[in-house]
Amino acid sequence: MIRAVFFDAGNTLLYPRVDELAGELTASGYPATIDDFHFSEREGKKKLDAWLRPQLGGVLPPQVDRMYWMEYLHALLDRLKAPIDKHGAMTEQIIERYRDIRFWSRVFPDTEPALQSLSASGYIMGVISNSIGTIAEQLTRAGLARYFRFILDSAVVGVEKPDPAIFRMALEQAGVEAAEAIFIGDTYATDLGGAKQAGIRGLLIDRFDCYDDSVDCRRIRTLGELPELVREF
Repeated sequence: MIRAVFFDAGNTLLYPRVDELAGELTASGYPATIDDFHFSEREGKKKLDAWLRPQLGGVLPPQVDRMYWMEYLHALLDRLKAPIDKHGAMTEQIIERYRDIRFWSRVFPDTEPALQSLSASGYIMGVISNSIGTIAEQLTRAGLARYFRFILDSAVVGVEKPDPAIFRMALEQAGVEAAEAIFIGDTYATDLGGAKQAGIRGLLIDRFDCYDDSVDCRRIRTLGELPELVREF
């Protein structure tokens, strides 16, 4: 029986304001749309998963997220047809926005009702995030922190996904066994791969069709689907 539900933060609970960034890039002379960012996310995840999945269960490389962002930026700049001599300045502009935790302020309307439902049903909830030490601050700003017993930020606890150690920290904080927990994240290798190494079942939140049914896990399009699925487990 499931007693605890753990969440990734970025692109699971909180989403970046890519509409704002698209406007900034367009104003700079490089027309960008929200679809361009979703395309780049799909490409980044595809490359990250292909590189990382074979390494799960062994000695994990450091700074796993760096691989994703390198591929993401490469795909985005290529799609925007940015000239090579502009790549450095544009990369700095984009990364600066993503590093600003306030940029991660979009909360989909299905998110809080799902958290309310799970909380009312008595589930212990926590967050496991690869972040820079500020994710608790942003979840508080978004009005979501109150639903969680704990928030594990990799920059604070000193270990990041997919290392199973950070998932074991969550189990300890929640006071449950691995079989009693489920984890929801948006990246297969980093999120679900790490959870699996810790013995935790995973669900993939995939709002923008980054994956297909070939992944060996349940895939949901909205968090609104989550309460019923957790009860099924």
